[in-house]
Amino acid sequence: MPWELRQVLLVIHILLAIIWVGGILFIGWGVYPAVLQMSFIRQRQMLLALMQWSHKFLTAAGAGVILTGIMLGTVFGPISEWSDIWDTRYGNIWVSALIIGVITLIWGVFVGYKQSIKVLSHIALWQQADSGDKTPLLKALAKIALLESVEVAGFIALISLMVLL
Repeated sequence: MPWELRQVLLVIHILLAIIWVGGILFIGWGVYPAVLQMSFIRQRQMLLALMQWSHKFLTAAGAGVILTGIMLGTVFGPISEWSDIWDTRYGNIWVSALIIGVITLIWGVFVGYKQSIKVLSHIALWQQADSGDKTPLLKALAKIALLESVEVAGFIALISLMVLL
């Protein structure tokens, strides 16, 4: 029975990872380029509504990935004592993934999301762009892209570590 539970937990872990990573990448690389066809005011409305709605689900998925990863490594995995983390290859990779996953989630919640909401809530910035002065808005959006690239780097690192397991 524990083997079957581990497999179910692994499927949940993978599905949550797909939702977390895929959701963020889809918004950044799928939705954002598509809304560029709209006026700046409509872009702001669309992106603000999307970010506010999806944030809680993507955060929950990320937290779920971390929690199921902890369980897969400990309760349903080979880590049974602290020395397993430091003295085994699996433990080293597992703790690295845990640290990177937690930092990536925290970064997304407290840095990337907050900066995105700050820019999306700054109505005058979007109205100014709609009137023809796009430079301040484009600078703010470039800053968001730079901040969000930290999350993407975290995802790449996590996927790379999972391939090593």
